[in-house]
Amino acid sequence: MKFKVVGGGPAGLYFAYLMKRSHPNYSVRVVEQNPSDATYGFGVVLSARALSFLEGGDSEAIARLTRRMETWGEQHIVHKGVRVVVDGSTYFAIQRLALLQELQKLCNEAGVDLEFGHRINSSVGGEDCDVLVAADGTNSAIRDSHTLAFDTRVMDLQNYYAWYGVEKPYDAHTLTFAQRDGDILCGHHYRFTPTMSTFVAEVDAKSWLSTGMSTMTDDERKRLFEDVFSDALGGNPLISNQSMWRRWRLVKNGRWYYRNIVLIGDAQRSAHPSIGSGTRLAMEDSIALWRAFKEEGTDVEAAFRRYERERRPVRDKLNRAAERSIDWYENMPEKMDLSPYDFAYDYLLRTGLMTSERLEQDSPKFMEHYRKNVDVVKAL
Repeated sequence: MKFKVVGGGPAGLYFAYLMKRSHPNYSVRVVEQNPSDATYGFGVVLSARALSFLEGGDSEAIARLTRRMETWGEQHIVHKGVRVVVDGSTYFAIQRLALLQELQKLCNEAGVDLEFGHRINSSVGGEDCDVLVAADGTNSAIRDSHTLAFDTRVMDLQNYYAWYGVEKPYDAHTLTFAQRDGDILCGHHYRFTPTMSTFVAEVDAKSWLSTGMSTMTDDERKRLFEDVFSDALGGNPLISNQSMWRRWRLVKNGRWYYRNIVLIGDAQRSAHPSIGSGTRLAMEDSIALWRAFKEEGTDVEAAFRRYERERRPVRDKLNRAAERSIDWYENMPEKMDLSPYDFAYDYLLRTGLMTSERLEQDSPKFMEHYRKNVDVVKAL
């Protein structure tokens, strides 16, 4: 069989590796428009739970990736200048370029044909292969050439964000919320090397307008965040890498396959960064599609049906959680009067996946401090 994968991100590379490793006689080719050493972004964060899911594809490959990762066991939420520590969660982070390089090495070792610097024509139809895997991201050219067939729906969300780096290693995955003259600004930051961290800057729609950010240049917006988050940044400048301010593009597809074309990763459904699962979901899609072909062999239609049937319920559950998280962030102004511990508690329960009972089990130290805080507030 001939497999052509468009998109050399984590989803496309992991699928190509898994398919070629289990079927050395298959032709598996990855086509990526960017050079092999190009990456737009900084670090990728994964929970321990996410890594355990990804091991379902190849545990040795994931162990190899883990050796290049930073790790920590807490989440920090900073509100009104108070740092709330949430115990019980283990996180890992890796430089995005390092992740891609390791996956490229795995593909090369397995015999995958990797082709970089080649842009696919938007009208491509999969005529030169048995299976065309669209792993080319939110702005997928493959998907957008068949929007009716995939029942594609696109919506721009309200908040604005930009991805930066900073030369400062944070102790944990940290969310810092700042208020200035009634405006609300948020920073998501975590280290991905011993010296470097990702810093995702975000503002709600109202603050985007009232701060004047809507008419600023990207450099002026960066300087504003450097000023407001000076303490959190340790006085260090934010580092840009194609760091443009934009609204998140939410993509949904009513159908996941058409003819011999199948969607995975962000091409299939964009994952909002507020639940920190974009890379995990994309790579899990790869595992699910690979398993479908393991079960159905060369029957492409049957494999596609199995992939969507078995993967859609999981995706739908996490998509609903992401949409609740999006709603929380887009309504941040309603939360700002909460005390730091009430704010953190509300944040942790925002998706509906976490419950108070599970927090008691997973984060007992946080819940002890939370209950004490609630009692103090009630006494006042």
